[in-house]
Amino acid sequence: MTAPERASRPAGEPPRSKRRWLLGGVVAAWIVAVSALAVWSVGHERPTVPEQRDLRLAVADLQRAAGVVHAAAGADGRTVALGALELSQQCRVTPVRPGLVAARNVTVLVPTGETIAAVRAVADRLPAAWAADVAEARGGTRVSLHADAGDFIGVDTTAEASNQVFTLRLTTGCRPVDGDEPGDVDPSAPDAPPVFGDVLRGLDGGRSEAEVHAVTCPSGAIAASWVVDRVRVGADLAGRLRKLAGDARLLSSDAGTYGYRDGAYSVLVQPTVTDIVRVTVSSACQ
Repeated sequence: MTAPERASRPAGEPPRSKRRWLLGGVVAAWIVAVSALAVWSVGHERPTVPEQRDLRLAVADLQRAAGVVHAAAGADGRTVALGALELSQQCRVTPVRPGLVAARNVTVLVPTGETIAAVRAVADRLPAAWAADVAEARGGTRVSLHADAGDFIGVDTTAEASNQVFTLRLTTGCRPVDGDEPGDVDPSAPDAPPVFGDVLRGLDGGRSEAEVHAVTCPSGAIAASWVVDRVRVGADLAGRLRKLAGDARLLSSDAGTYGYRDGAYSVLVQPTVTDIVRVTVSSACQ
């Protein structure tokens, strides 16, 4: 350093080269601190937008919520059926980034005139943190429910009050896919209960391989639906089902859906095409 430079530097101030070194050290330390905070945040902080939880995490959240909804819907006097996990490719996380939506249905059949009361009862049995909201519209002829199950999982239904069947639909919204799509994520279900075979034989459905959908209940127990599509039935479907239901109340809707409770099991018979029905037997959350 020249004499003029030493003269112009205030007393106690470090040389310019040392100042540059100190500034570089501060910047480097700041970068390390920010990077460490970002890594910690990914593993510890709650996500603030759906895009921060990819589809696999979202499906796990969806499965958890489906168990809660199934437990809330399955009260005495109703029949309940679990739907399969659905993956839709018709969404984009950003204009240039495709994504998937995961969804799952819980279908409920209730007695005539009890749809609004049933929707409200389901809402009351959902966790308070979900802030389930029920609204009536069109002079009380339509009812809707929305709940926030956390982790950006929504629960919704809209039904005409005159309808006896309503579907609670759980959805993840559009999520990014990091890696492979989720495969079979349902927990292992037990074998179909005897009532399932009784219903198929009573409807002349014969022996059929069942499709199984299962969820984990809030208690940790496994609830499942055993489903057979394309069961051909002959005449007097209602009469056959009354015989199968025995002392249980047989529910029926204007759309031709039938259901009853056999102890802890729901039996749901839904028409698909003429003389063809879908048979679902579901266990309740214990």
